[in-house]
Amino acid sequence: MRLRALALTAATMCVAAAGATVAAATTTGPSGPTGPTVGTGSSGPTGATSKPKVVACPAGVASASIGAVQWIWSAYGKPSSSGSPVSYSQTIGKGTWTSGQAKGTICSQNQGGGQPKRSIVLSVSGASTLTAGAKQLGLSGVSLRFPVTVSRSGDVAVCPVGATGTVSLFASYYSVHKDKATMVFTGTCSAWNETFTGRVLHVEISHNGAEIR
Repeated sequence: MRLRALALTAATMCVAAAGATVAAATTTGPSGPTGPTVGTGSSGPTGATSKPKVVACPAGVASASIGAVQWIWSAYGKPSSSGSPVSYSQTIGKGTWTSGQAKGTICSQNQGGGQPKRSIVLSVSGASTLTAGAKQLGLSGVSLRFPVTVSRSGDVAVCPVGATGTVSLFASYYSVHKDKATMVFTGTCSAWNETFTGRVLHVEISHNGAEIR
């Protein structure tokens, strides 16, 4: 692979700004570094209850390991997939790829379709495919495809914790920059299947800030 300089400044600023403005979303799922537990209810002879846990978007992601490929993406707007009832989505992801393995976190918060604002958090882990010189949208670029698992959900009736899916990212080369991101899930969680293109989306896939060839 040949490398050509490509900064991640725009995407990083976009994600940072989102973290300051996006409200916390009520979710359920295991506690962990992606969100704080806000409290538990009292227990008694009739059984124990607990308040829902809260996760803020974007979910926290560990720093990229040295030498790994870094990927980051954000989508702010309506999905481009036809027939989607979602009127606005705030979907943010960040992670790494090395030796055929992807790691990271994605947080997606949707509204519209007659439903209240809802969110899911995806854990990225497992065998994945990075392709330099891929062709999509009539352009050459780099693509990355990896598995995801729902780690937290505010939409448990539709997309429960443990549901699985696949995320595919594409970032084009050269000054005519066009990107594509697709999320595809199994079972009832397919209601979260979404594709993003155009101005609402920004994808960067690089190696230490350099374009992957």
